[in-house]
Amino acid sequence: MRKIFTLLALAISMQVLGQEVKEKSDQLQKDLDRKVKAENEGWSRGGIVNVGINQGLLENWFAGGERLSLAVNGQINAFINNVKGNRAWENTLDAYYGLNYIQSNAFKPRKLDDRLDFSSRYSLQPKNWTIAPNKFKRHTYLTGLFRFQSQFTPGYDYSNNEYLKNPLSDFMAPAFFTLALGATYRPNDNFSVFISPLAARMTVTQANYTKNGPHIGVPQGKTSRMEMGAYLTSRYKTELTKNIIYNTRLDLYSNYLAKNSTENGIITRRDNPGNIDILWDNFFAMKINKFIGAGLGFTMIYDNDQPGQKTKSSNVNGVSIPNSAYGPLGWIQLKQVLNVGFSYKI
Repeated sequence: MRKIFTLLALAISMQVLGQEVKEKSDQLQKDLDRKVKAENEGWSRGGIVNVGINQGLLENWFAGGERLSLAVNGQINAFINNVKGNRAWENTLDAYYGLNYIQSNAFKPRKLDDRLDFSSRYSLQPKNWTIAPNKFKRHTYLTGLFRFQSQFTPGYDYSNNEYLKNPLSDFMAPAFFTLALGATYRPNDNFSVFISPLAARMTVTQANYTKNGPHIGVPQGKTSRMEMGAYLTSRYKTELTKNIIYNTRLDLYSNYLAKNSTENGIITRRDNPGNIDILWDNFFAMKINKFIGAGLGFTMIYDNDQPGQKTKSSNVNGVSIPNSAYGPLGWIQLKQVLNVGFSYKI
């Protein structure tokens, strides 16, 4: 009889324990479902459109100057995102273009700015991460990224009298395509950082630009170049005041396959995985009223494959060597743009 009671008590205990485990499991699933559903934000979009115009007129002006001039700058920074539960799809477009017209040049347009940059990334977060006690894990997603970079129209060195016959670049010459797998840390809508240890980047150009030598890292006679490396891109935006918004973006890329170029045992171009490509964008947008605003932009680029127009070179034993082969400063490109005019918040 004692054995029967013992077995009966054990059976009841197992049933109670099983019920408690089931209730805890059900509660955990409910918490998980509620957390995932709570982050279902749907579609969101936004951005800034800026168009600035600078016009000048001089007539019989003793101090001299350009009699008639007109400069136009345009900029679009836009995004459209979809967040649904533990999935996020983010798309951004940054486009810049500017032209300058002056009478002494017969009003032939000269570029002030030209850049096209589109990126799209799809992120997925394991469901159990959404309720993890670790805050870092709760805001981390597994991500796949695609990015396209180019420009709209041909670019020239205007110090060359025959610049129209010798363009430096054009639409799709170059163009950069990046595919990367990694992780995104996104604690809020104002900050995100994506890190990838496996990022493929293809640089393409047109055959006429590599006919006589390499162009933007693409070897002579080729139209494309593949790189494999590590990639980081980070964005941050904040309202400094009620009417001033600050946006910044930092991109870093290290090519695992990079190596120094030599000629007759002399390094003619220093390149290695530690020689990281850098793009740093900064933009301040100030709202004056609903349709009038001001924008101040500053961009820095460091890339071995983009030596810029003013890179000097020296001669060592008959071999022409860019000075920047011995230090990074020769490769740094800087751009600053200020415009006041039409501004609209999307």
